[in-house]
Formats: sequence, structure tokens, C-alpha cells
Amino acid sequence: MVHHMGLKIISFGLVALFILSSEPLFANDQSFNLRVSTEPEYLIDQSQEEGPYKLGFHQQITLAQSFIPTITPLTKVEVKIEKPRRTVYDIILSVRASLDGPDMTAYSIAAEDVPYYTNWIEFDVPDVDLIKGNTYYIVLRSLTSSEYPYRWHFDYNMSGDIYSDGKMYRYFSPSATWEPVETSSDYVDASFRTYSYHSYVNLECEGYLNWTDIQPGEENLIGFFVVRNNGTPYSRLNWKIQNWPGWGTWQFSVTEQTGLKPEDGDTRVNVIVNAPQSNVPDEYLGKITIINKDNVNDTEIIQARLVTPKGKSILNSNHPLITNIFHLITRYRNALFQKNLFSNII
Repeated sequence: MVHHMGLKIISFGLVALFILSSEPLFANDQSFNLRVSTEPEYLIDQSQEEGPYKLGFHQQITLAQSFIPTITPLTKVEVKIEKPRRTVYDIILSVRASLDGPDMTAYSIAAEDVPYYTNWIEFDVPDVDLIKGNTYYIVLRSLTSSEYPYRWHFDYNMSGDIYSDGKMYRYFSPSATWEPVETSSDYVDASFRTYSYHSYVNLECEGYLNWTDIQPGEENLIGFFVVRNNGTPYSRLNWKIQNWPGWGTWQFSVTEQTGLKPEDGDTRVNVIVNAPQSNVPDEYLGKITIINKDNVNDTEIIQARLVTPKGKSILNSNHPLITNIFHLITRYRNALFQKNLFSNII
């Protein structure tokens, strides 16, 4: 009781110190670190920079350029566009997994926000998870008329393919078909850039396993903790449980996982424990270590505690130690009785 009272007094003092202090509690503690959210470092994944030629797109014509990503997610796209005349219609850029498929992500820019003449225009599309090595399509369209078109710059080459991981396509509304702009004797690729950022995973675990008033050998004690990836969007965490306490027997519903993304939310790990057969000591402490399989220095700890009743089992008449003592006392008493009986006969 005195020990708990002392803890309460110390806790109250710390709270009071925190409230009354005009400085942050950890202001001078260099060991107290928090991951600070910062603007991601964008980098170009795929690009084709050349563009001496131009091809118009408007309500009758939609244009597209295929590409193959090497990193994910896709965060924004830039295209080299000319706006030769005034128009009131937006430009819509989308990304698709197939030319005739639905938009995976899209972004529109109002006509008044598109500068005149030729410029690289940025489309900050909502981040989308792509599969590395698959082919995707940047699609440009607008409802502007053919008299007031937008024009997408492209490279035309007869000697070699300047961007070998894709090509430019054109869709005619009357025919309702997509066809490549290039032919068997030339190469045509639109001017574009796709962006991503340096991705990282952040292993986080939450939970505390605490069982009290447990009888020695008691079975099916239940608990749980959660594992999550708090890294950049669409990053993939590969984790596993490396070790756990040596006392008792342990079962986990999940021992490892591959490709956990922040968008997946928490993974719940259910735990079943059978208590040790002994109650010496009466308090068992331990920890579960979870690691990032791709970075062994990235670890998380879940604390575990199991308490058996102090002295209850030793007072049980069925306890082996008590049984042995009773047997010894009985044998000693019988021996004394036989000795006294023999002495009386003599």
C-alpha cells in the first residue's frame, strides 16, 4: 500500500510540474525524439523531355501516352502543353491501367489557370498505387472545340525510340477507337514527366498484455496487440514476431506479414497463453519483440505481465510440497509410536 501511495504522489508531482512550468517538459532532453511530418522529397520516375512537334486535343480527339513505372505511388504528372487561343474549357488529365478502362486518378485545371503558349503544366493528381513494371496511360482530354484546341508536344523520330517504355495514342470520337500515333517506320512519344517520392515504412505496435490473479497452469489466457505501418502512403512493411517470453506457452494469430500498407490500417494479433505450472516467482515479466524484416534496427516492444496469487497455492493441501511434509510427519509419528510400544513390552 505504501508503494502505490508513493507512486501516486510522484505522478501528481510530475503533472503539477508540467502544468506550472512555462517551458516544455522535454525541451532540453536530446534523447526525446519524435518523427516530424515533412513535405515528401519528390523525384521524377519516368519522363520524355523532347517535344518539337504538337498534336491537338479537344472534344473530338483525346490523347494518351503509355509509361511503365519503376516506383510507387504516382503523385503528380507534368505535360508539355500549348494553349494557342482563349478557351473556357478545362483540361482533364487522368491515369488508367488500360486505354478503355476507368480513371484510376484524375485532376482538372481550369482554362484560366493554363497559361498561353507552351509550358510544362503540373497536374497534382491524388496519389495512386501503381504496380511496378506494369503499363499505364496518361490521358489528356477537354471539351474545348476544335477551333480552340489545346496541343500536346511530342517527339517524332525515325532513327530510334527516344522512350522505349511507351508510345503516344490518339482517340477519335467518331470512330470511337484508340490507335497509336506512330507507325511501323517511326517512333512518337509525348512530352511528360511522372513523379513519386522517397518511400519509407514506419513500424508501430500498440498494446499491453497483463494477466492478474492467475492460477499456476491456467490455460487459454487471451490478449491482443496491433501492428501498423505509419510510413509514407502505399509503402509496404514486412514484419515478424522475433521473440516472446520464455515462461508459459504462447500462440499468436499472426506471426508475420508481408506488404502491410498505411492504408490497410491496424493488423490485430490475438494472443493465447497457458500460464506456467509454478507460482515461483508470483510475478512473471517479459516482452514480445516485433521487427521490420527489411531493417532489423526497426523494432517495437510489447510488454507482458502475468501474476499468480501470492501464497494461495502453497496453502493448498493438494500441493506436492504439503503432501510430502504430511507423509514425513506421519512416518515419523508412526516410528515414535512403534518405539514406545516396544519399550513398554520390554
